[in-house]
Amino acid sequence: MKASIILFMMILLALLVMASGCAADPPATPAPPAPADESPVTVDWNPDGIIKPGEYRYRQALSDKMELHWTTTDDMIRIGLAGRAAGWIGIGLGTPRMMSGVDYIAGYVDGENGVVNDLFSENPRCPIRMDTAIGGTDDILRYGGRQADDVTIIEFERLFASGDEYDYEIRAGDPIAIIWALSESNSMTVPHRERGSTTLILRR
Repeated sequence: MKASIILFMMILLALLVMASGCAADPPATPAPPAPADESPVTVDWNPDGIIKPGEYRYRQALSDKMELHWTTTDDMIRIGLAGRAAGWIGIGLGTPRMMSGVDYIAGYVDGENGVVNDLFSENPRCPIRMDTAIGGTDDILRYGGRQADDVTIIEFERLFASGDEYDYEIRAGDPIAIIWALSESNSMTVPHRERGSTTLILRR
């Protein structure tokens, strides 16, 4: 009888160890989606708020209301962001959700002028702030924007590694988590109307 109890306890312990091991296994991470479209660059990049055929090498639909276009040089990335919104549109780099320490780039169109801001979130409960307001630098090199037919487009370029502690270091060819959002207002203090997240490989 005593031997049977000991055997039962040993089997139960083995089952618990096996179950614990299975529960600890992390879920498989889905592979980042491939760009929806790839085409050769045939025209010079110009941040005028018009995404022209041949201006960007890659395009990825983030949703039915937001598209990301990009192309790269040896040391920088050029991005075109198009959102079906009347206000600001933007992306956060290196994270799949709103949290502390997120590098944001967002912009809007004010009359005939595109405005693109280099931003940072110190805390998810606090307003996103300009890098320059917290001791960083504005590392958007060239930019522009245009709004027509309820679509806002911003274009900008930035170094992969700007040297600013508030900028995410982009590594071309590596998966990168991003969040995106769009609003009906030009004011960054007005909450987004829609948002989402995904993972991309920012290919060269």
